[in-house]
Amino acid sequence: MIVLDTNVLLNLYRSNERTRADTLAVLTKLRDRLWIPHQVLTEFWRNRELSSVRHHHSSKAKEARGALEKVSRAAQDALDRWVTSVHLKNDVEVTNQIEAGLETLSQTMDEFRNLIEAQASKDALSGTASTDTDPVLIALEPLLNGRIGAPLSPEDHAKAIQEAQERADDEIPPGYEDFRTKSPEQAAGDYILWVQILNEAQSRARDVLLVTGDVKKDWWTQRDGDIPARPRTELAAEMRTRAGVSLFMLSPGELLVWADELLGLQVDEGSVSDLDQLRESTPASDAPGSGWTTTSLNALMIQLIGRYPAQAKVIIAAAANGGLVDRAKVYELAGYPPDRQLKGFTRPISTVTRELQDQGELTGDEPFLLRTVYGSETGPSWATGFRIPDEVVPLLRDEFERTTIWNSAQRHEADNSS
Repeated sequence: MIVLDTNVLLNLYRSNERTRADTLAVLTKLRDRLWIPHQVLTEFWRNRELSSVRHHHSSKAKEARGALEKVSRAAQDALDRWVTSVHLKNDVEVTNQIEAGLETLSQTMDEFRNLIEAQASKDALSGTASTDTDPVLIALEPLLNGRIGAPLSPEDHAKAIQEAQERADDEIPPGYEDFRTKSPEQAAGDYILWVQILNEAQSRARDVLLVTGDVKKDWWTQRDGDIPARPRTELAAEMRTRAGVSLFMLSPGELLVWADELLGLQVDEGSVSDLDQLRESTPASDAPGSGWTTTSLNALMIQLIGRYPAQAKVIIAAAANGGLVDRAKVYELAGYPPDRQLKGFTRPISTVTRELQDQGELTGDEPFLLRTVYGSETGPSWATGFRIPDEVVPLLRDEFERTTIWNSAQRHEADNSS
C-alpha cells in the first residue's frame, strides 16, 4: 500500500501548475493502492488554512516585491549618504549620473515586478477560499474517497501522546525531533501517524511505501556516498516485527521519477526538481524571524500570568535557573500536594498558544515554551522537571529578573548546589 504524508498533499498548493498536474497524474495512476492515515487528514486541514499554504505563490510574490523595494531604497540611501559625505551635492555632473542610474534601476525593478506578478498569476490557485471551489480539494476527492483511515480512539490517542514523549526522551524514531520545537500534542503527530500506519499494515499484511517530504533524521538514514537515503533501520525493524511486512520510503520527487520509469507516465524533469526544492527548503521552525521575540513572548506570558499563574511561575523559574526547573520546585511554586502527578501540566500553555496563533499574535513556528522532561527513579511516565527553549532565557531574564519568583528560583538552585 502507498501511504501519502501530509506534505505530499500540501505541496499541491505550493507547486507550480506543471508540477501539480504531474503529481495528480501519478496519484491517479496509483489510486487503487493509496491509503491516507487519519493523522494526515487532520494535519492537512489544519495547515491548509495557513496563508503560506493556500496563498503560497501570492505570499512569495509579495515577499519578493518587498525585497526589491528595499533594494531600491537602500541604493538611493547609500548614494545620498555618499554624495553628502564627500561633499558632491553641488556637482551637477555627478548628480546627473546618479539620477540616470536610479532611473535605469527603477525600470529594471519594474521589469522584475512584472515578471513576478505574471508568474504568480499563472501558478496561484483561484477558488481556494471555499472548499466547494478549491481545485486541489476537487482533484483529491475522487482519489482519496474511501481510502482514509479511522482516527485512534480517545484512549489510544492519549496513550500514543504519552508513548511519543517517552520515545522522544530516548530518541527513538519517528518524531523525536519535533519535541524540540513543538507542544507535546503537536510533536506527537509523527508518532500518531506511525501508529496508524503500523495498524493498517498489520491489518492488510502488505508492504508499505511511505511517500514523505519530511527530511528530518528521525525518519531517514541519510545518504552515504553512493548509498541513497533510506528509512531508519529502527522503523523498518518495527514494521517487520509488528506487521510482518517491509517498509519503503520515497520523497515526492523520487515518486515522480519512479512513476516515469515504471508506470510509463511522461513526467517533466522540472516537476521533480520543483518537489526536491520544496523538500529541501528551510523548515519553518528554522527560518529567520520564526522564533520567539520579546513581543510574542510577552503576549503569551501576559495571558499565562492572568489565567494560569502556576505555569507562568514555572516558566520564569526555569529561566532563572538557566532553562530547567526540577520537579520539587514545580510543586513548591504551584502549591501541589506531593502525591499529585504533573501529567497535563503544559496543556494550558498549548491552549493559550493556539488562541494567540488564531489571533495572529504568534506565527505558529515558535518552539513550544515548556517541554516536559521524563525519566528517573520515579518512573518513565513521571515528569522530573520542565525545560524552556534556550532562546527565551535571555528574553525572560530581561523582563522578570527583579521579581520574587526569579530570586526564589536562584536561591533554590544555590541550595541544591551546596
